Amino acid sequence: MNRTPDNIIDRVVRQFDGRELILLESQHPDHHSSQISYIAAGPVRTIYGYGEEIVVDDRNGIRHFKSNPWDALIDFQKEQNSWLFGYLGYDLKNYTEKLTSSNEPLNRAPDFYFMEPEILLRIEDGEITVLLGDPNLDLIDQSEEKPGWVEEFAPAISKDLYLEKVSAIKERITEGDFYELNFSYPMQGTYYGDPYWLYKRMREVNPVPFGSFIRLNDLAVCCASPERFLNKEGSRVISEPIKGTSPRSKLPAEDNEQREVLLNEKNRAENLMIVDLVRHDLSRVSTTGSVRVTKLFDIQTFGTVHQLISTVEAEAAPDLSSIEIIKACFPMGSMTGAPKINVMRVIEELEEYKRGIYSGAIGYINPDSDFDFNVVIRSAVIQDGKLTYPVGGAITSDSIPLEEWQETGVKCRAITGVFENMVIQRNEVDSK
Repeated sequence: MNRTPDNIIDRVVRQFDGRELILLESQHPDHHSSQISYIAAGPVRTIYGYGEEIVVDDRNGIRHFKSNPWDALIDFQKEQNSWLFGYLGYDLKNYTEKLTSSNEPLNRAPDFYFMEPEILLRIEDGEITVLLGDPNLDLIDQSEEKPGWVEEFAPAISKDLYLEKVSAIKERITEGDFYELNFSYPMQGTYYGDPYWLYKRMREVNPVPFGSFIRLNDLAVCCASPERFLNKEGSRVISEPIKGTSPRSKLPAEDNEQREVLLNEKNRAENLMIVDLVRHDLSRVSTTGSVRVTKLFDIQTFGTVHQLISTVEAEAAPDLSSIEIIKACFPMGSMTGAPKINVMRVIEELEEYKRGIYSGAIGYINPDSDFDFNVVIRSAVIQDGKLTYPVGGAITSDSIPLEEWQETGVKCRAITGVFENMVIQRNEVDSK
């Protein structure tokens, strides 16, 4: 181990400029759920897919075949006991239940992607360990930072249509169709410059315990997620669902008031419904009687928001693979609503885009079959100069449509705050 400066992650990421790379970053070193960061680069083998069209690229060359993506992932993991880093897109739901995704995608990102890295670095307490690759790796970076800029960043839905759809959701809740539904829409704009510049600025505005940055050729993901989907260490499995968001204030008294708002009846009801859903999901892959709620209605504070977070734990049933455990709980209930399968069908009716990476999960599986995955929220997906940043929230019978619209604006602050506070002018980008 070598002691490293605070900016080691940025230096290493820039050093691998142009190579496929996945960064999983704990931006809150003192956060109880996340103290370790990883940088995985230079894939030795990869697997990705569009629906049932699967591509594997390994030492034997490139193979194209048809398969249920979950089955393909299970086989890929079994082929070699190694580290795997990647993401699971929301639309993998179609291969766990009889569901479809007929809305138009907003980019060409695969439905899922995983790689076994050639180079793997672990960063903890300011120290770096080379887990894979040359142990004498030169970490001196001589490259210049490339700034970024976004233009015409706006909702892809009108305020009136959003309010109308939320009202329709409330009516269906009253009629007994479901209890809670997570409704979302995309913000979109044109992005210029280096996507990693945007990731760094999002980190400054709103540091989180489960940040991640993905660079895959022409695709980039800048994720500022505060939420853990699923973690496994040994037989212990943990989920930390978030339901309940309130904005930060610079005035201490107002900020305390916003924290207390999270404990109102509506937020607690939303959170409790998702906790029950997570308990149900975990019970499918756990030993009998082991599922328990260890924290209920915990308020955690981040750069731009306060969040209401609960913790559900269980003991994994023996002889289940990592992918089987993840599949049983995917997608996370905080991004669907309840009952889960029913609301996923309704989400497809009401939303006008294919969620893709948003509402999915980014993370890793290690050689011991332990894993850690976040929830893909507060995330910008950039491809071909187009930036997409979906936002949403849980709609219940108590929801007030205008307040729900305003809450989606609060959730945008992780990215809008970057450009409100920036000092770099567009002509600097043009000069690069």
